[in-house]
Amino acid sequence: MTPADTLRAYLRARDAADPGVADSMRSRVLEGPGDDAIILLHGLTASPLAWDAIAAALNAAGATVVLVRLPLHGYADRLTTALQGLSVDLLTSDIAAVVAAVAALGKRIVVGGHSLGGTLAIHAAAALPQVDAVVAVAPFLGIAGVPQEAHALLTPLIRTLPNIFLWWDPIARERQEPEHGYPRYPLHALAVGMGIADAVYEDARRPPRARTVDLVINAGESSVNNRAVTRLAARWRASGAAVTLHRLRGLPPSHDIIEPARPNSARARETIVRLLRGEIAETGDISHAI
Repeated sequence: MTPADTLRAYLRARDAADPGVADSMRSRVLEGPGDDAIILLHGLTASPLAWDAIAAALNAAGATVVLVRLPLHGYADRLTTALQGLSVDLLTSDIAAVVAAVAALGKRIVVGGHSLGGTLAIHAAAALPQVDAVVAVAPFLGIAGVPQEAHALLTPLIRTLPNIFLWWDPIARERQEPEHGYPRYPLHALAVGMGIADAVYEDARRPPRARTVDLVINAGESSVNNRAVTRLAARWRASGAAVTLHRLRGLPPSHDIIEPARPNSARARETIVRLLRGEIAETGDISHAI
């Protein structure tokens, strides 16, 4: 088998170990002739299909693209309770294993992530030596409107509360689109994401393992804490790291800026594709008119 075939077999076995996964939402490898292997990580309750438009553009440009289904995601039953089993170790150890499998391709590894996937991308930047570059889009480093300083109290408090499910849209509820994502999430998932983010922030006094890190925020962000992303960029830069903060201006209030089913996602696509391809090589803060 070729290295790409071996990677596909690994991902098939990984998904097959979770029998509730829908066929359309399994992990995929789009093989390309170029030197880059770009791993794409979706957000909480989403699936690899959220990256489809961006993945197609990257693959058309020659990159090998690995669309990863996060653990406990992508089930055919959209109202599954599986996400109640989400944990920091489950997510971080799984992504470390995926990165190790992709490294066997012998290509430069880029990790892109959105929302919770962006949180995992910054963790990969900090912890995984195989990763050369990271692009974290609207990473979940905290809840919009909640000061990052409150996490030390908020995270353990959330863990003491019942792990109830909350609807993303309390009106649409189970009818919420797109169909390739879950319409609700468990409360403790917020503590999981903040736990990963806060650990990276505390460690950010030393440079990340990744050579470059691009952090992308929507100036009109509606869900996650942009200030926490800005603070992480500043702390990493103070350690001497090559970190760029990109503010996308002109988008409406939104968080799902990569999801093809959402209005206006196409407006941010070209910039995100260019970042994942390493075509915008600057440091500091950059504003992009979208």
